Amino acid sequence: MAAHFSLIFLSLSALVCCSTGAFAGLSLEEQLRQLNDNYMEMKELLATKDRRLEALEADAIEQKSVIAALQQSVSGTQVAAANRQGTSTVPRSCADLKCKGETISGLYSIMGAKSVEMVYCDFSKATNDAGFQKWLGYVDVKSVPTYFYVQKNNSFTTQYVPIPFEVERVNIGGAMNLTSGIFTAPRPGTYFFAFTGDVRFLGPSTNILALIVELQLNGQRVGSSRVTESNTAGNVHSELTMQSTLNLIAGDKISLQITFMTAGGVSFLYDNPNADQRFNHFTGWLLEENLAGLL
Repeated sequence: MAAHFSLIFLSLSALVCCSTGAFAGLSLEEQLRQLNDNYMEMKELLATKDRRLEALEADAIEQKSVIAALQQSVSGTQVAAANRQGTSTVPRSCADLKCKGETISGLYSIMGAKSVEMVYCDFSKATNDAGFQKWLGYVDVKSVPTYFYVQKNNSFTTQYVPIPFEVERVNIGGAMNLTSGIFTAPRPGTYFFAFTGDVRFLGPSTNILALIVELQLNGQRVGSSRVTESNTAGNVHSELTMQSTLNLIAGDKISLQITFMTAGGVSFLYDNPNADQRFNHFTGWLLEENLAGLL
């Protein structure tokens, strides 16, 4: 810009100098005409200067606008990256949801310590205001749906081995192996199991007859059920039941075993394959999955 002003100044100076030398020998009228011509030329030079200044100012404004846009873009990119870094995980509160950009108040699912939870978020309030987040309850989320119901169709008289089953009514998830009699937990969580059996005692007998079935976790007893009879005049049937709720980890194995029977074959789990009666039942399902290690 300084170069432009210098050029204009030199041009004006040249005009003045030229005008002074050109007046010699001219009449008054000719001098006035010459001065008017010089004035018009100087006016044109000044107009050119104004146009150049306006162009320079327009360029400067445009460059300033481009710089501001670039700065805003860089800043927006940094903020977005920071937000993504801060909220890339599963939301654990209404505050996390707000950071992710949620603005509509309503019901939302968040990740609790072990389970998915349902909360009401009131985004019209500040994060630290009472009522911003209201806890409502748990959401039943299972990554692997697991439940089974199996039955026997034959009597069973063997001790210390998992009781096998012949009839599969339901086995969603395939965690129950009927042939081996072993249930393998596919996911960590809380499970429920129930067993109902029919024990047959042969008589007559004046002795006390008994049978015990155990629920075993990884080969170790976690519960048992016993039935006894005495002074039996003939064949007697007694019902045996057992229920249990257990916290399991993935890979834990659940089975049922007869751990005691009165000797001599006078007590055993009874079923009649010919009558298709199904007296022995084993069922179980995943109540609540522990999702802490899933995310």
